[in-house]
Amino acid sequence: MSANSFLLPAALLFVLPTVAQAETVKYSAEIKALSDGIYRSVSQTEGRPQYTVGGQAAYGKVFGGFLYKSMRDRTTGVDNQTQLLIGYKSKWLGNDVTSRAIFKQYNGTKIGIDNEFTEYEINAARKLNARLTAKLNLAYSPDNYGKAKQATFSEWGLDYKVTPKLTLQAANGFRHNQDSVDYTSYLAGVSYAVTPKFLVSLTYTTTDKGDLGAKYGESTFVTLSKKF
Repeated sequence: MSANSFLLPAALLFVLPTVAQAETVKYSAEIKALSDGIYRSVSQTEGRPQYTVGGQAAYGKVFGGFLYKSMRDRTTGVDNQTQLLIGYKSKWLGNDVTSRAIFKQYNGTKIGIDNEFTEYEINAARKLNARLTAKLNLAYSPDNYGKAKQATFSEWGLDYKVTPKLTLQAANGFRHNQDSVDYTSYLAGVSYAVTPKFLVSLTYTTTDKGDLGAKYGESTFVTLSKKF
């Protein structure tokens, strides 16, 4: 896949403030530290800690941003990932819906490895009552990272707010990677809002392909997240 794939999200990101003109553009940022770099129940760091930093500019329901995350994979040589994204927030039939187009590039890979791709993602959330929220995540990439071609991910989950600061989470997902590994994922966790912008969470996750190695095995990890 050509690097030109990121031109649309990149252009929209830089055009956003111009379109806003006299209107207010809201800027935000977030940094995270994970004791294991788990993403969609699979480790991106071979069990080592991961650090991410991202920023976003939003104008009304439209937003654009970037993300950097550390990674480790001795098979491919990757040591970090960068992202550019453009998205839109809306409501549909009582659901909060966020749609995003994300250009991802894996850096440091060995020569010849397909290390860039675009992914399209939809996240939906619906409050079932004052404490319980149902969530759905759907993602699609026509040509995923490495030897994987068409790839999809679907996950449903529940968040239960025990107190205003304490939340329990559970989720079940399925990952399809054409020409690579398919797996089913399971997740359970608890998070605590130390402040409105500082979150601490403890998460357990695993997949049904643990026999393929530690990457797909069980992991219990801590995440520290700070928003600005």
